[in-house]
Amino acid sequence: MEYYPLNLSLKNKKCVVLGAGHVALRKVKRLLECGGRVLVVGQEILPELKNLLKKKKVIFKNKKASLKDLAGSFLVVSATDDRKLNALVSAYCLKRNILVNVVDSPKECNFILPSILRKGNLTISVSTDGVSPALAKKIRQDIQKRFGLEYAKLLHLIKDIRPAVLKKIKNPRARNIFWKKIFQPKTVALFKKSKLQAKKRIGEYLKNAKP
Repeated sequence: MEYYPLNLSLKNKKCVVLGAGHVALRKVKRLLECGGRVLVVGQEILPELKNLLKKKKVIFKNKKASLKDLAGSFLVVSATDDRKLNALVSAYCLKRNILVNVVDSPKECNFILPSILRKGNLTISVSTDGVSPALAKKIRQDIQKRFGLEYAKLLHLIKDIRPAVLKKIKNPRARNIFWKKIFQPKTVALFKKSKLQAKKRIGEYLKNAKP
C-alpha cells in the first residue's frame, strides 16, 4: 500500500486511545501535542497517564474497552493486546470512515504513524509504509543531528517578518533570492550563537533587498 502523506489538524477533535500501557502513553502524548480531546480506555493505568488525568489533560475510563467507547470519535488508536478486540475496532472504524490505527498491524489501519522530529514549527516525518518502524526511527535520529533548535528559532523569526517581506518585496524572483540568503548555512548557524545577531543580519538583508 502507498500512503498519502499529510499534516492533519486534530484541534478539539475526539481521539480515543484503547489501552493504557507504555505504547498507549506515547500515542496519547502525541495526540495531546496536536490539540486533540483524548479519551483513554483501559483497566490498568500507568503513573504518567494518571498524572495527565489529574491535570485534566485526558478523560479516562477504567474499564475493558468496547465499541461503545468509539461513538463520535474522529480518530482511534487501538493499543491493546486483545487481538479480537483490535479486529472489531478496525472493522467498526473502517465501516464508518473513522481514522483508525491498530498498533503493529498496518493491514487493519487506514493510517499509520511516521517517526517524527519536531523542533518548534518544524516537523520532519519519516515513514517506511509500515515495513520497518525501526529503520524509520534510525533515519529520524540521523536527521535530528542535522536539524537542531536553531531551525525552530529561525522559523519563529520568519513568522514575525514574513508580512514585512511580502509587503516590501513584491517581485517573486527577488523574494526568492531574499529567502535563499536567509537559508544559507552561515545565517542559520548564527542562531546557535546569538538570536540577536541573527535577527540583525536578517534585518540587514531585508533592508537592502530589492522591491
